[in-house]
Amino acid sequence: MIRIIRCLFFGSRPYIAVHYLFPTAFGIFLGAKTFNEPIYLLNSCLILLSVFFSFQASVILNDVNDVRADAIVKRRTPINCGYVSVGAYLQIAVVCLVISILLALGTGYRTLLIVILGNILHFAYSSKPFRLKRFYPLSIFLLALGALLAAIAGYSLYEASRPFLSFPLRASLFIMVPLFLALNFRDLADYQGDRRTDTTTLFTLIGLERGRLVNAVLILLSYVSVAVILQYSLLFAICIPLGLASGHVCIQKPLSEKRVFVIYFVFIGVLTVLFNLNPSIIIK
Repeated sequence: MIRIIRCLFFGSRPYIAVHYLFPTAFGIFLGAKTFNEPIYLLNSCLILLSVFFSFQASVILNDVNDVRADAIVKRRTPINCGYVSVGAYLQIAVVCLVISILLALGTGYRTLLIVILGNILHFAYSSKPFRLKRFYPLSIFLLALGALLAAIAGYSLYEASRPFLSFPLRASLFIMVPLFLALNFRDLADYQGDRRTDTTTLFTLIGLERGRLVNAVLILLSYVSVAVILQYSLLFAICIPLGLASGHVCIQKPLSEKRVFVIYFVFIGVLTVLFNLNPSIIIK
């Protein structure tokens, strides 16, 4: 079991897990500031843990459905490392899913429904007969949508009656647009596996070299889009340098996903400070 846990947290997966917690925390912050309420510490912890375990279930499901592609690119997973059988691995996924659902239920049934919807989305993304990750750019859109659902789950702690309808449009764009532009880099390391398993990505469509350049430009645009969406001109002084730095990392060979995430986490830290100092930037 220890080897399985280590393998689950190998490579960039810890960074992606943390990434999914950011939109949830953002939704909690947005709800608290919008309705002038304190942070509900217990419920906030429950929903954050629920999203975390939901993510772990989706990772396992993705591993099970990507055995062949992962073998081609020599990606380490508990299955292709021989640490666990497919059946036992799926049982772990079920346990993670049940934990996620029970934690969400502890915060209310509407939050539970959002978490269940997120799990359905990830199932359709990874698994047959849908396996929507094969279709670009739908695959990237679904990943961004998953982050938006995580934010709405956090927001629903404060607006349980109609969280989807009342979730601010600007906040939705703030999550969806930058992620839709930025998340192509996750497919770069899987190029050979995607190409041989008929999975369409930016890189399988236009090739590795051109794809690297286009991806770097999209990364830069993703950072710049934040300043545009928030209509906060001072952010350009932060977004452009960080976007250029992230784009530069994406062009380098081999790609260091860790460095991309470190730049992203720095950006999240800056936004966290700005939103706390001036919530009106996002709450309009």
